[in-house]
Amino acid sequence: MRVIYVVLAVFLMALMATPAKSQPKRSCRGHCSRTCGKGEREEHTEDCGRMHCCLTHRKRK
Repeated sequence: MRVIYVVLAVFLMALMATPAKSQPKRSCRGHCSRTCGKGEREEHTEDCGRMHCCLTHRKRK
């Protein structure tokens, strides 16, 4: 019975560690930088890696 629990635990850990294929990849619509400016919003995207994707706020009319 313990073998079944170990196999199930390993399967669940591997399932949680792999990224989901159905999630869309997000790309940066601004510029990649280590720190964003004062008037910019930070996002985390795949194409910037460990850096931040900095987006400028648009002024509303």
